[in-house]
Amino acid sequence: MIMKTRITNGILVIALTICLFLGIVYFILSAGHSNSICFDIENQSIIRCKGTISKLYIISKDKKDYLHFLILPGKKGKSSFSIKELDRDYSVNVINALIDLHKFKLRPEMEYEIINHSNGDRPHGKVIIKTDKNSSVIYADKTSCK
Repeated sequence: MIMKTRITNGILVIALTICLFLGIVYFILSAGHSNSICFDIENQSIIRCKGTISKLYIISKDKKDYLHFLILPGKKGKSSFSIKELDRDYSVNVINALIDLHKFKLRPEMEYEIINHSNGDRPHGKVIIKTDKNSSVIYADKTSCK
């Protein structure tokens, strides 16, 4: 009976050690790819602090614009995403309808929330921006990854 208990406890310790090890490995691998973003006002670009952008949402304060940018199949995302010169490796959807990238433009004097959800296992990254009368971004609540 004592021998059986020791074997059972030994197996349990080994199983818990393996689970702990796998959890630590997963945490280390996923921690380097957070969804943190900032906005480069000079270049009018969204910057992902670590990794590439593959899924991005841009939502107007009044909720009339709900844009979903997604990397196209077979393409590679980039660490920055210009809102003035859209990358052809991305598609844009407005309420699940694909639109032409030429038609995309932020509205003047509007506030937008940009959400990066490229790594679905990590909390999303978020930036608030504001546009001027020419639809250029003049304010961002995060302008660097520091």
